[in-house]
Amino acid sequence: MPGPAVYDFHFVLHDVGGHEVVFEAANQDLTDPTYQYYGFISSFGSWLVMRFTINVAGTTIKYDYFAGKTRTDYDALWNVAGVYIGALVFTTFDQITVL
Repeated sequence: MPGPAVYDFHFVLHDVGGHEVVFEAANQDLTDPTYQYYGFISSFGSWLVMRFTINVAGTTIKYDYFAGKTRTDYDALWNVAGVYIGALVFTTFDQITVL
């Protein structure tokens, strides 16, 4: 019987000038009954939090995002158990202005 599987998931983002930023998965919080939160950090210290929502009927899935620049700000969003404790105002991906 094989051991546990490890899946590597990351975002790769390109700006208009062709610069690439890779965000690696860092946190996952599935404890909230309404939202699921996923945190991603780049090697530059910038970060993204993705909020995943499924409506009660299970017919609509929505992704919202928030981005930041410093690792200190990112770390303040999660408690020691890895649960999201932030109060970010999420938006659609095309509205992110900070990376």
